[in-house]
Amino acid sequence: MFTPVTLVIAFASIGLAAKLPSYIKPCKNDRKLNECALKEGRKIIPFLIPGDPHLRLPPLDPLLIDRVDLHPTGTGSIDLRLSCFNCHIHGLRQAKLIDISLDLRKKHISLRLKIPRLMVMGKYDVQGKVLVFPIVGRGDSNITLTDIDVTAALDYRLFKRKKEEYGQAIKHRVVFDASGFKIHLSNLFNGDKLLGENMNLILNDNWREVLDDLRPSISTTVGEIILKILNQIFDIVPYSQFFIQH
Repeated sequence: MFTPVTLVIAFASIGLAAKLPSYIKPCKNDRKLNECALKEGRKIIPFLIPGDPHLRLPPLDPLLIDRVDLHPTGTGSIDLRLSCFNCHIHGLRQAKLIDISLDLRKKHISLRLKIPRLMVMGKYDVQGKVLVFPIVGRGDSNITLTDIDVTAALDYRLFKRKKEEYGQAIKHRVVFDASGFKIHLSNLFNGDKLLGENMNLILNDNWREVLDDLRPSISTTVGEIILKILNQIFDIVPYSQFFIQH
């Protein structure tokens, strides 16, 4: 089956149960569940950013991703096939949780995040076309998005392991928007400086079309990152520790 994104993050898995860290406070399963989840969720982000060995969670800013493959929608004048290797994502420490909604009966989580600025740096490989111009190259890349507004919907399931019940996020849907998008690709056209500079100008002059072309793949990447972070915590902490039954 074709998948628009190949994503590998160096998360370690562990089969032993652990307790919630002191900075993660369980919420009561009552009518104020979402209010509690928003309040506590906002407190959690700064603790997760540097990583947490207790949860086998790596640093999240910068977040290292081995590889991301972004594929075009093929519906417009921009048609880029862009791969990023050894990608470092900077800016997640500024993420703010705007809203969260939990439906424990349907096992569904909805959340909204705003991130002022994300910068993605790494090695790239690109081919395709921009307007009527072909593009090809390998080198260093710098992609920066500003004022990102992310809405994510996640479904999860419960399963038993060694008499304890655990959660596992199994499905995601992510949409996002950004008020700005800048890209710089070095060594385009085998290092032809003039062609490379002109192509970078064209990409940035048409940034909305470039972003629209890559948006589905970026959304999938963001969804998979959220799933992996959530599952890393779910995998080690029993589900019952997240909520206080009233």
